[in-house]
Amino acid sequence: MIRERDGIHIDAGEKFVADSRKALGDVNIASHAHMDHAFQAEGKIVASDLTRRLLESRLDRELNLNEHPDVKLIDSGHILGSTAALIESDGKRILYTGDVSTRDRAYIEGFEPVNADILISESTYGIPAYSLPPQEQIENNIKAWIEETEAPFLFGYSLGKAQKIQWLAHQVTDKPLIAHGAVMKMNKVVEEHTDLSFDALPYGENKDMLENGAGIFIGPTRFAKSDALNELVKASNGVKAGFSGWGMTEKYKYRGGYDQVFPFSDHCGFDDLVEMVRAVNPEKVYTHHGFDSEFASYLKREEGINARALKENQASLTDF
Repeated sequence: MIRERDGIHIDAGEKFVADSRKALGDVNIASHAHMDHAFQAEGKIVASDLTRRLLESRLDRELNLNEHPDVKLIDSGHILGSTAALIESDGKRILYTGDVSTRDRAYIEGFEPVNADILISESTYGIPAYSLPPQEQIENNIKAWIEETEAPFLFGYSLGKAQKIQWLAHQVTDKPLIAHGAVMKMNKVVEEHTDLSFDALPYGENKDMLENGAGIFIGPTRFAKSDALNELVKASNGVKAGFSGWGMTEKYKYRGGYDQVFPFSDHCGFDDLVEMVRAVNPEKVYTHHGFDSEFASYLKREEGINARALKENQASLTDF
């Protein structure tokens, strides 16, 4: 039985619970360290070491790693440390993707699909409107814009997107990067446990560099509408840019109050999702998050795949 209820629950001999906040199983899987999936219960987790360290920093607590002979972790290409989980039970292979991207982006390599009998996939961008442009084109556009913009203010999730934006900025400019505290905190953990270095300066102590256009601001999405920040943008004749796959539609630009939007995503776009499903070649697909019902319907109608959307508190019986 597979169900969505505070995470994805997979009953396959043992109870595997993936990306829950409080729910516990016999085996608890944490695919990555974004807060909407942050494991906050007591118990050990099956996760990458970097995901554990990032979660410890975000939750301000220690976490213990666990291993399970039937669970293989595979880089999912979402953010640093993120993993998909391949569960083998009773001769069946069950692939839980977690948040996933098959694209190589900045410094991170995309997910390489593996064959599985059952696929449990996120479907954030599960409709054709979110078919993303080629990644090289997206990144070239970002770099060109940063290079030609005098006072850029850049916004993305503090863990994952913000680091990639900084990396891209470093490719084309020597201007100092001025980072919000939430970004600096994640930079620190990433720099301590990888070969990456962002050389960002803290926002609070270096606002004057933004006022005269000498620096480039990088901050979390939630800070884009801050009154204090927008006063600084106005004083420096700055330009605000958002980075997200949601930027494929105009709503994202206006909702975030951005002047410029780039569809740079850490998730699969629609076409990427379809290609991933084909590569996994599953007997059954379960979709969750985003356009889950729409994507399941597409897979049934256009690909001839037995697919259905998982809904909160609804169980799905399946033969393992």
